[in-house]
Amino acid sequence: MTHYRIQTLQPSNGFVQIHMQFRATTDVVYLQLPAWRPGRYELANYARNIKNFNIKSETGEAIPFSKINKEKWAVSITPHTNVLVSYEYYAQQPDAGNSFVSEQLCYINPVNCLLYVEGMEQLPCQVELPLTPTAKVACQLNLNGNKLLAKHFDELADSPFFIAENLQHHTIQHGTCLFHFWAAGPVELDWNQLKSDTIRYATIQEAIFGVLPMTDFHFLYLFREDVFRHGVEHASSTVIAMGPGKSMCETIAYNDLLAISSHELFHVWNIKRMRPVEMLPYDFTKENYSKLGYVYEGITTYYGDLALVQAGVWNLATYFKSLSDDFKKHLNNQGRFNYSLEDSSFDTWVDGYVPGVPGRKISIYTEGLVAALVADLFILSQTKGAYRLDQVLSEMYQLTYVQQKGYTKALYQQLLEKWSGQSMQWYFNQLIEGKGKLTDALIEALSWIGCELETHFNDLGLIDCQLKIKDNRSTEQELLFKKWLNLTASA
Repeated sequence: MTHYRIQTLQPSNGFVQIHMQFRATTDVVYLQLPAWRPGRYELANYARNIKNFNIKSETGEAIPFSKINKEKWAVSITPHTNVLVSYEYYAQQPDAGNSFVSEQLCYINPVNCLLYVEGMEQLPCQVELPLTPTAKVACQLNLNGNKLLAKHFDELADSPFFIAENLQHHTIQHGTCLFHFWAAGPVELDWNQLKSDTIRYATIQEAIFGVLPMTDFHFLYLFREDVFRHGVEHASSTVIAMGPGKSMCETIAYNDLLAISSHELFHVWNIKRMRPVEMLPYDFTKENYSKLGYVYEGITTYYGDLALVQAGVWNLATYFKSLSDDFKKHLNNQGRFNYSLEDSSFDTWVDGYVPGVPGRKISIYTEGLVAALVADLFILSQTKGAYRLDQVLSEMYQLTYVQQKGYTKALYQQLLEKWSGQSMQWYFNQLIEGKGKLTDALIEALSWIGCELETHFNDLGLIDCQLKIKDNRSTEQELLFKKWLNLTASA
């Protein structure tokens, strides 16, 4: 077992003290700090936050070590010695994927700041927390006294936690799963409404895959005072940083909170369990290249909002406004003429999540959403509403995660063709591997459901657009439209 202990000796200076203890089994031990975190497909350089790195034996003797690279240390040691590692980690990034400590909150993402011993990744881990008698802990891991318990390092790395005296905590039962809502920071929010809306969109998502694969799910909300939006998925939880927290009672801000929450919940199935073969398992030491970002992020972006309107949480106007905003991002990105979707997925590891040089690439989120919408509407149109992308995802989940396998592009294409009854080679040639074809495919797909995209240039020279229902749509188009949004009455 690897034992960790977190201390917040002087939280005002932004550092946490981390202690790690393990029993060496060889004469050279390698310690690794993760080079990236799942959910953000770029190298992170967490090592820059570490200072005062020391290693000693349980008797207090210094143990020699050397640095192999910026995230890896080699330790020379007599086998069967208990090794004690200590260092300080600067935790001052209050977003959804990093760590932050203050007088009021200790928020730790283990993947940022905890080392692991190569060869011991599958052994149990425990983290001793700096708890006061009245402190609350929000985490997907089991808490035993003041210790969090994980089956192995991968589970620990995937389990961020909040510790605070004044955490808000609300729950609601949904079938076999208890949903937890934790809030750190100032917020004005109708919790009963949020709980009700969450169950409604969760029901839609669960129906696609046929299972809610956890008994507890934790929404860890970090509410900030500034304008902010960021979410990160985990197997049985999500961290969502939003702001201003006091605006969450307003319609626009609340709808945005629902959108990001629904997106992150959909990741429970799509990437946290059903995963590309290249990421099974995760390799924390280097880039995990995949050209399938349009599946794990694009489809999730599409279904996150779609579930809200299908559940009746959003009205049609809200959903159309959200789609129009996404289409506007797509139309104003000249990268769509220069770079394919699959290459843009691969290259998140090259220049991260910044725009990069003008016109170089496209977004696996935005353009991935467009590609997912086209696939969904194509299957609906070809089967006259009998099937859709739901069936593709459901079967892929059964064939991959349930059988402990990763998915491939070939499998995704095979399932698209099975449920549409048509060849989908055009889809991959033009929309996934090709350049500049997404817009035409989007316009054609919208026509199948009797919708159109009105566009014009604004005063800044950018394209504005508005998704609308055609006045003269056919009966067939209207029926497909209803199937698409799970509507029972004419829109």
